[in-house]
Amino acid sequence: MTSRTSSNQSKPLETASDAAMKAITYSMDALVPGLYLWLGPIKLRLGGCKAEEGYSGIIHSPVGVALVLPGYRIFTTYQGSYDPL
Repeated sequence: MTSRTSSNQSKPLETASDAAMKAITYSMDALVPGLYLWLGPIKLRLGGCKAEEGYSGIIHSPVGVALVLPGYRIFTTYQGSYDPL
């Protein structure tokens, strides 16, 4: 598999789907209230926030749903870590 890079940058280009999944991952990891759903190419984030620059967390599951409530309450089908491989 080849890495996509732009001519003036050395880091890989991020697709809209990658950015959406990164925002979901960051929001869940930071316990930002919202409803998050990821089903393969379909990503839905109601609430939450964009990921901080340089955030490298990953959800290691192609399918899942999470509900994060105020007060740091999280209900999710995802039980893995957010650490990159």
